[in-house]
Amino acid sequence: MRSIYKYLFIFFFCLSGPLLAQAKPDAPIPDRRQELLQMEQQARSLNANPSLTTKLAILAGLSLLPFAVMLLTSFMKIIVVLSLFRQALGVQQSPPNQVLVGIALLMTIYIMFPTGLAMYSATQDTFKNVGPVGMLSGEAASFVIEVVDKGKEPLRDFLVRNCSSKHVKSFYQLAYKMFPEPFNKELNQHDMIILVPSFITSQLKAAFEIGVLIYLPFFVIDLVVSNILLAMGMMMLSPLTIALPIKLLLLVMIDGWTILVQGLALSFR
Repeated sequence: MRSIYKYLFIFFFCLSGPLLAQAKPDAPIPDRRQELLQMEQQARSLNANPSLTTKLAILAGLSLLPFAVMLLTSFMKIIVVLSLFRQALGVQQSPPNQVLVGIALLMTIYIMFPTGLAMYSATQDTFKNVGPVGMLSGEAASFVIEVVDKGKEPLRDFLVRNCSSKHVKSFYQLAYKMFPEPFNKELNQHDMIILVPSFITSQLKAAFEIGVLIYLPFFVIDLVVSNILLAMGMMMLSPLTIALPIKLLLLVMIDGWTILVQGLALSFR
């Protein structure tokens, strides 16, 4: 019996050793590990509290985003043509400005959808990665710069297709004269600094050309109505009172809104 108790005592003693070792408090963290933890905390604090320059740069970029959407897409041309079309009809507030902006915005989404898909495909790998922790952090600035750098190529192709070669050449020559000596020799006609003003002027020119074509038939109607009223001696009657119903009837008969919207969509390449 004593030998049995002896073996049992040895067995329980061997089992209690690891349990007592686990019950001991954790060993102190080495100094190197503490330094790494402090460095990580400092990096997180810098990302959580970025510098004033980083905040201003991000806010400036966000504030310029609506202007980029208006000027670097089909929005500008569409809204100018729709405004000229309303003035040619002679109705000043129908449709109202909000409706025209809504139509131009939806048409812009429709026209720019292939370009948007191409931009998303170009930046898909960047979006799959883990995004920045804070919106105004240093990581957010580098993330936005990387996205813009990868997504500008499809937009560049859209600008090149819809720019007038004459305008591109003019702005390239102007930039070569205005820019300093080290930079003007590195310019290319497909650089964004050349394509953006060329695209804006090209779209404005095309919009006003369409506006002239829209104005001509309505101008003829106004001229004919005013001459008829003058010949009939009805000088006190405003020609607009008679011409406006005729314009609206002509617009409804030829389905003018559909023709105009389809023509604007097909004018972009």
